Amino acid sequence: MMEKLKKHFLKFGSRRFVIVAVIALLALDLINTVYLRLYWLKKDLSTTLVHQMVRKNGYLLENFSSETILEMKAFLDNTFYFFLFLILINNIFFYFFYLRKKLWAQGYILFYTLTGSIFALSFIVDQAGLGLGWFTYNILTMFIYFYLYLGVKVLKYETTDIIPEHER
Repeated sequence: MMEKLKKHFLKFGSRRFVIVAVIALLALDLINTVYLRLYWLKKDLSTTLVHQMVRKNGYLLENFSSETILEMKAFLDNTFYFFLFLILINNIFFYFFYLRKKLWAQGYILFYTLTGSIFALSFIVDQAGLGLGWFTYNILTMFIYFYLYLGVKVLKYETTDIIPEHER
């Protein structure tokens, strides 16, 4: 089975596979960022978190002015957006070194593609009212991430600078 998969991925060429995989992952990251922002806004998670923080600390929401509530919500929104930005920068870092044939970067890509496939499945279950586009996108990404996972896994030696055990 693995040999058939390897032949399939080698038809494209290992270097071309890496380049296409990185471009696909970067595109998916950008689309994920947009959809996660929509998900955050649709679920109004900043309001939910403000209410939870206020209750957890023993305060009443009525004791805060509407401006204070808006500032807390804006702070949480900006924190979330910054978190998305950091994830994007982190992924670009690993993509760059995967392009440079580093095994440790490949390990990250393997983990990322596998968990990306699982997260897409979880977002299929919780659609957050984002419609058919969100549902279709997550079905497609589930398969795209898994396909990339298989390619990275099977082309381990062809896409890194390590020497296979049988050639040592």
